[in-house]
Amino acid sequence: MKMKLKRFLALWAALALVLAGCGAPPGDVPASSPPPSSSGEPAQEEDAQEEAAPREPLGSGGVYYEDGVEPLEGEQEVLLRDYMTAYYEALARLEPGDPGEFFAPGSEAQALGNGAIWAFLSGLRGMQRTDLSLVSYRFELTVTGTEENSDGSVSVSASEYSVQNFAAHPEVDSESFGVRHQFTLVWEGGEWLLSGHMQMDSLYYSVMGRLMRPGSGGNVSEGYFEGRLQELLDEAAADTALRLTQGSGGEQEADHPYDREAAVEYAHAWTGQRSGEWPDYGRYGGNCQNYVSQCLLAGGIPMDPYGGAVWKWYGETPNNLAVAAGRSASWSSVDEFLAYAQDNSGYGLAATADAPYYSGRPGDVIHLGNGEDWRHTVLIVDTVEEDGETVDYLVDSNTADLRNFPVSAYAYTSQLLIRIHGWND
Repeated sequence: MKMKLKRFLALWAALALVLAGCGAPPGDVPASSPPPSSSGEPAQEEDAQEEAAPREPLGSGGVYYEDGVEPLEGEQEVLLRDYMTAYYEALARLEPGDPGEFFAPGSEAQALGNGAIWAFLSGLRGMQRTDLSLVSYRFELTVTGTEENSDGSVSVSASEYSVQNFAAHPEVDSESFGVRHQFTLVWEGGEWLLSGHMQMDSLYYSVMGRLMRPGSGGNVSEGYFEGRLQELLDEAAADTALRLTQGSGGEQEADHPYDREAAVEYAHAWTGQRSGEWPDYGRYGGNCQNYVSQCLLAGGIPMDPYGGAVWKWYGETPNNLAVAAGRSASWSSVDEFLAYAQDNSGYGLAATADAPYYSGRPGDVIHLGNGEDWRHTVLIVDTVEEDGETVDYLVDSNTADLRNFPVSAYAYTSQLLIRIHGWND
């Protein structure tokens, strides 16, 4: 397993050099070559010792427990903490890292799959227009349940909260809420190691879903993860480049303005928690569009029960008719909201459904997905600018609950801007 993982990381390192055009991440300055040593050998030994010295972590984190959950053993807790620290160190330094050291013999596919995800996220962040390395981070992994299995392994469910401070805007706390993890710990060779880890999000399912298919035996074909990694990075590079030219249409006149500040204020208030005045559709596939629709409503965009394109929530019963009753699909579904933004005329929302990507402002909407398979929607809460030019956005979202998070760091790399102009009578 170690040799396979080393070959895998070597492949990633070569690919990273091609994508980045140099061996150092953004902001790093390659060190000048040291002068030749008069004695030769001692200087080489000193260099080797310096290279072997562990680097101080750029952040910190800990393991906590939900009320009523029995704590893990000390070594088990250390394993989870060290694994999460290594993950964030990989993101912080835009280096893939090596999760293999945390996995037990016989868990090669799990190690390779997690390694592919670390490598993809590092590579994705490294190819963006802003510096998405981290100057600091903090995570809280809260254990929500444990179970000792008949074979002696221990299953651990956990929920993660984190703060990431990106080099492009170090003063901003980019928060992530409620990320769910499932770990399996085994006693092997006199220590606790992982035999499995799954993070409950679309990227992990996309990369590691084959391990869970009936008959897979927890394995995939030789070279699968290397190929999947390259495929994802190629897609990300193409999508990132496309944002420079995609979209059309300028500012439009609307009868009534959009209160962007009110929309952003609402977005901040209901990230990481839910308003009791609205249902949460997370258990039905996602709350993201329901949340963004609430933000637009808070910004003064009225419900629209008129004409051929409707956008409304008067109750939970589905109803796409032009009547002030029920819930239209456009209120809570990503694709249907995009269709409403494209098709609506007359009363209600005035928007440009595929605007020039970098023309957005706080309160505008971004759809995200794979190709034109739109899976997620977020609200812009701030722009990131360099030399007076917008190069990224900070966004808030539900389902994947994020606050002040750079949208370019999303694993969904296909992105579309919906400009909100206001609303018409």
